[in-house]
Amino acid sequence: MALRRALRANIAFAILMMLIVCAAVAGLTYVIHRQKSTALAEALAHSSLRTRAFEEHLSRSLETVQRLVEFMAVGSKPEEMNAHLRLALRQVPFLRSLSLLDDGGRIVASSNDGNVGLRVATGDYYPPELSSDTAALRIGLPWAGRDFVEGEPVSAANPLPADGLGFIPVLCRARSRDGTVRIMAALNPDSILNYFTQWLTPDEGFAEVLRYDLVLLLTTGTTVLTGGQHGDRVLARLLREAEIGRYHGEQEGTKQTVTAFRAARHFPLVVVTHLYRDQALAGWRQECGRMLLLAIPALLAVFYLAAVLYRRQQRVAAEREAVRRHDYERLAATVFETVLEAVVVTDGERRIVAVNPAFTRITGYSAEEVVGADLSLLASGYHTDEFLQAMQHSLATQGRWEGEVRNRRKNGEIFVAWQSISQVRDDSGRIVHQVTGLSDITDYCAEAERISHLAHHDLLTGLPNRALLLDRLRQGIRQAHRDSRHLVLLFLDLDKFKPVNDRLGHTVGDRLLQVLADRLRREVRAADTLARLGGDEFVVVLHAVKNIRAGAVVAEKVRRAVEQPFLIGAHTVTVSASIGVAVYPDHAEDEERLLACADKAMYRAKAAGGNRFEVWREGGEE
Repeated sequence: MALRRALRANIAFAILMMLIVCAAVAGLTYVIHRQKSTALAEALAHSSLRTRAFEEHLSRSLETVQRLVEFMAVGSKPEEMNAHLRLALRQVPFLRSLSLLDDGGRIVASSNDGNVGLRVATGDYYPPELSSDTAALRIGLPWAGRDFVEGEPVSAANPLPADGLGFIPVLCRARSRDGTVRIMAALNPDSILNYFTQWLTPDEGFAEVLRYDLVLLLTTGTTVLTGGQHGDRVLARLLREAEIGRYHGEQEGTKQTVTAFRAARHFPLVVVTHLYRDQALAGWRQECGRMLLLAIPALLAVFYLAAVLYRRQQRVAAEREAVRRHDYERLAATVFETVLEAVVVTDGERRIVAVNPAFTRITGYSAEEVVGADLSLLASGYHTDEFLQAMQHSLATQGRWEGEVRNRRKNGEIFVAWQSISQVRDDSGRIVHQVTGLSDITDYCAEAERISHLAHHDLLTGLPNRALLLDRLRQGIRQAHRDSRHLVLLFLDLDKFKPVNDRLGHTVGDRLLQVLADRLRREVRAADTLARLGGDEFVVVLHAVKNIRAGAVVAEKVRRAVEQPFLIGAHTVTVSASIGVAVYPDHAEDEERLLACADKAMYRAKAAGGNRFEVWREGGEE
């Protein structure tokens, strides 16, 4: 039982520690997750801020080109265009060249003389070709090389690496005095990329510029320019819904990114900024590492402290239990030695292990004589097999039994004891001991029998009184009914008994009744009942007789016995008896009525002069 309690306590402590650890881990996980969400939100905000700065720089650059083209269209003459283009190029360092195109797409003037005469195809520029009277800015596919004269458009067959030399053709329209002027600007991407990399290092992420149709124009990353559409479906979907946005999940290679995009205000371009998640979460990881470095030792310290406190509490509890057990064992030993009840401890085989001094006092056996012996040495042989089987059944089903037994002392004397037996089992249910308690109730039983005898017998003669007579009469009637036999009741009253008391005194009268009782006992069978109802009235119950004649014979014997003289001290006393006879079942079927019939028959005998018996007959009462 103690092992089970200890096991349950250890399991409860383990569960409690697991709950504490789970709660701490859950709380730490929640804090870490919140910090991660905050770090990602901050990364998205930074990506959006940089995207806006990049878009504003790109838009200002293109607005500068557009204003320059409009100025040249208004103030330049065709024959002076080459010189004006070269002069304008010096004002805009982020351009590689400026070229004037005729309506057929041929370069007729350029800041780079090598470009003159080349035909530039603008069918894939974005936005598509507009009407000739509308000023607009159209952006072509990236070119490999320094200028048109030495370059060619990039394609899947002729890709341009991110670190390769190239430019982006931009076709500008402006109105002049003679009509519409078309000027092709070769935009130097290095100038724009240098600005981007000042705000965004390669370790942090990369930025991209795309046309509205998602053709990649330039990037600070490692993507190879092929003139094809960008493969980011998320970006394509978001661009259809909004001009500004941000999202997770964009990848370059195997790195996840935090991405923000922004469409240019006046140009068909989109600026996209990708921040690497790992870099964005670097501070969060460091913070998490510091938290774990603090939390794990703290948690281990709490766990260790709890374990130490628990072990200390267990040790204190064990010490208290040991003290309690010691006190209990000392108390039990004191009780065992001083209790008035005999106590016998046996093992599982009913061999005596220990007895107390009261056992020696009650049975006469010393401890040395009985230790190791079987408890059956006290058996008296008085009890039946059914009694012993009932005792064993109670022990087997309930583990205890108590009742009244008769045992034998060492000197052979039989004594009555109130005996209790209790089994002691181990954790597996096996009987290891049996404790038997014995209380000697011999004197009590004798006193109880004496009181019971006084309650049911006449004090003067020792014969059964009226209560015991009625009980035996009731039992006799039932027995006669079962056996189909007769029962005869003789109701006897002494004649002239009062003069004896008056002349000789009550002492002589009482002695006469005692002698008469002894004389009547000799005249009836041992199975019959002789009782005194009170005064000089006696009743004889003859059990299991064949017929009424047998009752008449006994009545005559009783009458003759009574009329014989009695020698009481120095006095000779002569009395007679009037006897009434009633028979079951002829005259009555219950004890009260049968007794009443005999009583009435007795009075009839007394009325007839006494010293005779009369049998009850219907209608014969006075």
